[in-house]
Amino acid sequence: MPKLKPTITDRSLLETYAACPHQGWLSIIFNALKAQTEGMEIFSWEKKILDEADLELVAAIKKVCLQSKDSHIGECGTEIHALIEKAFEECENNIELVPEWFVENLPKIKPNIQPMAIRHARHIADMLSEFHVPIISLEQQISLTVYKEKMLQADWDKLSEEDREKFGDKIEICKKGESPSPAVIATQRLDLLGSGQDSLHVVDYKTGFKRRSNSETADSFQAQDAVFILFNLPEYKDINTIHFWYFETMWGTKAYARFDRLAEHPRLPGLTTEVAVRGRVMATVDLFLAGNKECWPLPDTCAWCDMIQFCPLANMGAKAIADDPKAYVDKMVVMEALLKQMKSAATDWVKGKGAIVGSKVLFTKSTPKEKFTTCFQDKGISKLTENTDEELQGHFK
Repeated sequence: MPKLKPTITDRSLLETYAACPHQGWLSIIFNALKAQTEGMEIFSWEKKILDEADLELVAAIKKVCLQSKDSHIGECGTEIHALIEKAFEECENNIELVPEWFVENLPKIKPNIQPMAIRHARHIADMLSEFHVPIISLEQQISLTVYKEKMLQADWDKLSEEDREKFGDKIEICKKGESPSPAVIATQRLDLLGSGQDSLHVVDYKTGFKRRSNSETADSFQAQDAVFILFNLPEYKDINTIHFWYFETMWGTKAYARFDRLAEHPRLPGLTTEVAVRGRVMATVDLFLAGNKECWPLPDTCAWCDMIQFCPLANMGAKAIADDPKAYVDKMVVMEALLKQMKSAATDWVKGKGAIVGSKVLFTKSTPKEKFTTCFQDKGISKLTENTDEELQGHFK
């Protein structure tokens, strides 16, 4: 029988590693320290990472780990998720009864978030009215063993025949030179899972300001991780299509992606949807298991990173905002006003004396219009003469 506690890799952990391994590693330290200070148990692998981390870094993270990361939006989102779960539970998964339940219960929630909660609830009611799919489960934790526990041959030999038969499909024998290791489990919590015609529908409620496109939904790690797990669960082995929805409750909008298990690009035969999502998730699991701490500083990645203040290689633009958002916006206002003044002065100069020559561009009059306007142009002569008479063109060659 299994001897080691499995390593649990939830979606949020893997998502940070998929974006940037350094962000994932820092997130583990932050969450472990926060759990410790709140008297919660941490995993052995979390403790190992804490013990091996730089003491100054741990001290810096510990200073802020008790500071609430919640906001008015975040608190409202938590309340909305709880309300939806309770509404479905008390309405016995009857979608048609949920709006009425909201009407009765929204007035009872905390007054500081009630106005925003009502806005979200109104949008949820509208979206659910169009969702005609039988519900399988709400707030379901789905899990898949992606790596079996590895056990030494000597330990395997000690097991009874009954245990070998019972746990044989969950255990692998270590190869020569390998050490025992725990099973690795990928897991994700689904807000709503519904049953379509030979398909599944997954709904995830997003309560923030971000609005997603369908292509962003199809590319999102969360969606692909859910699809990977569902495709590999025995109860859904015959399901070939999964519809994934983000319900954006702030706006009443939806973002959608369809995942067909066997779909493949004509130019990439063999690279099916199932193969692609498996590859992405497993590559991310391997980054985590290898203890990878590489930093992948890209502007969009850094802008979404909660750990940016502890990263030495963060994109400088995003880092500047994270360090002092108020000062950054104030500086933008001042710089925009300054640039407007500079352009006004430069335009007057161009009117009186002609183009201003920079290192790489010219600041000059725009393409002829009734109203005099200015713009930056390439310094190449062709740009200056592209509208001149053909007879004159030869003088510039």
